[in-house]
Amino acid sequence: MKPKAFDYLRANSVDEAVAGLAKTGEGARILAGGQSLVPILNFRLADPELLIDISQLKELDYIRVDGNMVQIGAATRQAQVMAWPELADRIPLLAKALPHVGHFQTRSRGTVCGSLAHAD
Repeated sequence: MKPKAFDYLRANSVDEAVAGLAKTGEGARILAGGQSLVPILNFRLADPELLIDISQLKELDYIRVDGNMVQIGAATRQAQVMAWPELADRIPLLAKALPHVGHFQTRSRGTVCGSLAHAD
């Protein structure tokens, strides 16, 4: 099955993505990796008016450490997080869980935030 038709916006900035969300409201969905969202769209479990692609936003692709806090950007791939040398020391539960999320072939596209948003 294929998804219903929707408008597509490849955001060139966080501000552009936020503006798309503000304009469309609950009818918008965010796409970063698509490993969770695309199957949901294909089975028509979600019917967005607008799909906002943030996958190319470098400002959302990061792992930052500030004291005891770790921030993972919305466009950061699962494979990047798994390869982070400090992962097991800083977030041991995530280090144990990530190998069980998705498949090794999809982790180069799928994002940690997308998996959390869709309860993968």
